[in-house]
Amino acid sequence: MANNTIKVELLNDQALALLKQLEQLNILRLVKADDSAEAPKRQWAGSISKETASELLEYVKSTK
Repeated sequence: MANNTIKVELLNDQALALLKQLEQLNILRLVKADDSAEAPKRQWAGSISKETASELLEYVKSTK
């Protein structure tokens, strides 16, 4: 069986209770999400100018 991982946003406490019941039935396993893992992606956003980004893209395209 494949090990698929998904992220779910719970809208109320009843949803969490239902997931916990499914975990007790060995249907799924609840894993604590590490929200800090997504922070570094945005850390460098906007750190170069649009002009520099365009020049880099043109360079990459020309070297293919």
